[in-house]
Amino acid sequence: MKTIMITVALFCISIVYSQTINPDSKSTISDSRSRTAQTPKKIRYTADLPMYELATSVSTNKTKLNPSLSINLKHPHRISQRPDVLVAVYSPPLIQDLFKLRQQYIGLMNKIAYETADVQLEGVPKVHWRDGRGRDNVIKKSSRDNQGVRRRTEQTAINYLQRVLRKHFRNKIFAITDKINYHFKLPAGDYVLCIMQRIKDPATKTITGSKTAIWWTRFTVEDGKAKTLDLDETNAGSWRDIFVVEAH
Repeated sequence: MKTIMITVALFCISIVYSQTINPDSKSTISDSRSRTAQTPKKIRYTADLPMYELATSVSTNKTKLNPSLSINLKHPHRISQRPDVLVAVYSPPLIQDLFKLRQQYIGLMNKIAYETADVQLEGVPKVHWRDGRGRDNVIKKSSRDNQGVRRRTEQTAINYLQRVLRKHFRNKIFAITDKINYHFKLPAGDYVLCIMQRIKDPATKTITGSKTAIWWTRFTVEDGKAKTLDLDETNAGSWRDIFVVEAH
């Protein structure tokens, strides 16, 4: 029995470390043992810096004289933690750091695409028997594994964003009412708003499963005008929605 087990172990080791044949090429030897079954599309972006905007959610009251921004915030899945409501002047130093942040996010998006893609074993052809059974050479990633990849990547993305927030954004709330209404008194100019709220993740079955909802937009404060933003789950996004990008 011991001899049989040793023989089987040696046979498995020889298979793992042997060169495999790539079925997609003719008479080609490949040193790799697996590859992505379907290559994910890479993320593309333009030379300028288009960002997600909540323009349709902004209303302007022209009757008020004090320039300001009022925010009505609610989300049905929010947890008890108070959201971070932050505003920054849209300045050249912030723009420079946002370019860097977008490049980091592009890398994270491509990482998710590759790490959640199915894997095809090379040198292991598909086998079909007459009774309908068979063996596939594609290993599909489980939903739990993909969930773990997305959760870890989101935490990295939030860490990147926090660095920018600590450097440029300030919590300039003038008044808070009922924990969901925020009011900023701001001089005229161009600004960026970022709100982060931890919410229950409906995709996870665990009680503690959560993710970060993000509201992000550029806005302009004009003299003699007061703006109001109505924010809820319908216009909430994630770290992936801060910048306008597309796959190709």
